[in-house]
Amino acid sequence: MQNRYLKIAAVIGLAMLTGACAASRSVVEIQEPAKIENPATGPAVKIVSVEDKRQFEIDPSTPDIPSLSNDEIDDVTFTSRAYARKRNTYGMALGDVLLPEGKTVADAVNKAISNGFKQAGYRVLEPGDAEYDSADSVDADLIKFWSWFEPGFWQVTVHNKSEVTLKGNELNKGEPVTVTDSYQEKMQMVLDSDWQSSAVNALRELSSKIAQKLETLK
Repeated sequence: MQNRYLKIAAVIGLAMLTGACAASRSVVEIQEPAKIENPATGPAVKIVSVEDKRQFEIDPSTPDIPSLSNDEIDDVTFTSRAYARKRNTYGMALGDVLLPEGKTVADAVNKAISNGFKQAGYRVLEPGDAEYDSADSVDADLIKFWSWFEPGFWQVTVHNKSEVTLKGNELNKGEPVTVTDSYQEKMQMVLDSDWQSSAVNALRELSSKIAQKLETLK
C-alpha cells in the first residue's frame, strides 16, 4: 500500500513539474545538422545573408503565428532566438522556447539553406575559398520558422512551418525563389528535448525541399 502511494505521489509530482516547465520560458539549443561537403563541380554560390522577417504577435489568433509569453515581440534579442511556443492540453499558450544567447534562428536556417544548395549540386563557398569573389551572391529572407503543438485525446502533434525566399543574380534568372515546408511529429507529451528534435528534423526537411526546388530550376 505504501509503494502504491509513493507511485501516485511520483506521478503527481511529475505532472506538477511538467506543468511548471510548460508555463515558463525554456532555453533549448538546436543541434546543428550534419555538414554536407561541397560537390566536386557545380555552380558556385555564396550565402551573404539570412534576414529574419518573421512577424510576431502578442496574442495570435492561431498557434502557428510566432508569439512570446512576455510582451517582447519588438525586441530582436528575444525574437531572433525564439522558435516555439508551449501550450497546455486545452491549447492555451504558455511558455516559449528560445535558443541560448548568441544563437539565432536565422543562423540555424542559414546552415539548412547551405545544405540544400549542396544537395542540389551547388558549391557553397565561404570567405577565403577560391572563386568566392566571383560566386553568385545569395540573400535569403526567413519568413517562417515556428513550432507549436496541437493537443489530442491520446497524443499531441508537434507542428513546424518554415518558409524562406532565396534571391540571387543568377539564381532563377534573378527572380526570387520561395520554399515552404510543413513538418509534424506525434508523441505522448512534449519535453524540451522534443522541441529540439522537432526543429532539427524540420530543418533537415527544409534542406531537402530547397534542394528539390533548386533542381527544378536547372
